[in-house]
Amino acid sequence: MTDSVLLLDNEAVQGVFDVEACLKALEQAYRAHAAGRAVVRQRTQSYVPLGEPDTFYCLKTMEGALFDGNYMALRITSDIVSEAKVDGVPRREKLPRGPGETYCGLVMLFDLRRLAPVAIIHDGYIQIYRVACTSALSARLLAREGAGDLGLIGSSGQAWAHLAAMNAVMPLRRVRVYSPTPANRESFARRAHEELGIAVSAVGSAREAIEGADLVVLATNTSRPIIEGAWLKPGVHVVSIVSGDDKCRRRELDDDTMRRAALVVAHSTEAAQAQKHGDLWEPVQAGILRWEDIHDLSDVVAGTAPVRARDEDITVFKNNVGLGLQFAAVAPLVYERARAAGAGRELPASWFLEKMKA
Repeated sequence: MTDSVLLLDNEAVQGVFDVEACLKALEQAYRAHAAGRAVVRQRTQSYVPLGEPDTFYCLKTMEGALFDGNYMALRITSDIVSEAKVDGVPRREKLPRGPGETYCGLVMLFDLRRLAPVAIIHDGYIQIYRVACTSALSARLLAREGAGDLGLIGSSGQAWAHLAAMNAVMPLRRVRVYSPTPANRESFARRAHEELGIAVSAVGSAREAIEGADLVVLATNTSRPIIEGAWLKPGVHVVSIVSGDDKCRRRELDDDTMRRAALVVAHSTEAAQAQKHGDLWEPVQAGILRWEDIHDLSDVVAGTAPVRARDEDITVFKNNVGLGLQFAAVAPLVYERARAAGAGRELPASWFLEKMKA
C-alpha cells in the first residue's frame, strides 16, 4: 500500500486502457453481482434549477465494490445540463461551464482495508468505454451467431467507443453510421478507416443505417425514439444507451421495437423501475412488456437468465443506467496499470486523511 493518491487524467487513462481487459473485468464483476458477491448502490441525481430555460445543475453519484476486490469505487459528476430542443426534439446535453470550458467527473478509489483513497481519476474515458464494453458483452451473449453488419446511430465519443468494443467481440463486416450533422458522420467514417481499419459508410438517415443490419447500436442523446421497430430485420440485436429518470423521461426506442422483441435485457431492472426509465417503464405501463419478462445483464452473464432462442428472434439490450459495479471493475484495472507504468501524478495521502473522529 502506497501512502500517496494517484491522480489520473483522461490522457493517462487512455494510455493504459485495454478494451479486452475491460470486457473481462466487467464480465467477472457481473458474475460476482449475480452471485451476491458485490455491493452496488443505485445511481442518484440531485437537481437544482438555475433560472435559465431548460437548464439545471445536476450532482450524480454511484458506488460499488467487489467482495473479492480491494477497493470501493465512487463515481461523482457535477454537471450543468441543457434539455433544449434541437429540430423540435429535446436533447440532453452537458454544458462545459467549468473554467476553460471544462466538465467535472471523477472516480475515486478507496482501499477497503486501510480506508484511505488511492486514486482520483477523471471519468471521461472510463465512462464511455464502460458503457460500450457493457453493450458489447450483451452482443457477445445475445446477438445471432455470425452477426457483423452494424447499423450505428450517433457519431459522438459513445458511438466511437461502441464501434471499437463491438469490433472486439465480433469482427464487423459492414458498418453504416448516421447522425443528424453530415460533417460529423462523415468525419466519423474517415476516422474509423484511418484509426481502426474499419470500413464505415456515412448514410443520410437512421432508417438507411439500420435496415438489414443484424446489430444495431443507438448511441444518441435524444429524448424521443430515433428508430421505428418496423425497420428492424428478424434476428437483429438492438442496443440502446439513452438513460434518464423520473424528472427527465427519455426514449430511443419506440413501442413497436419492444413489441417485436422476443427478449429484452436491461442493465438494471431495479433502476428502471425506481427511476421510471422511459424505454422500459412506458412499454410496461402500456402493457407491451412485463417487468417479470425483463432480465438483468448480470443474470444473463451468469447463465441464470435466458438468451436468444432462435436466429430470427429480435433481442434488445437496454443499457439503461450506470452502476457503481462497473467502476469497481474497471477503475482498479486502470489504477493498477497506471501505477505500474509510472503514469499520473502522486498526491500525498495525508491531504485526504484526518486525525479528528467525526
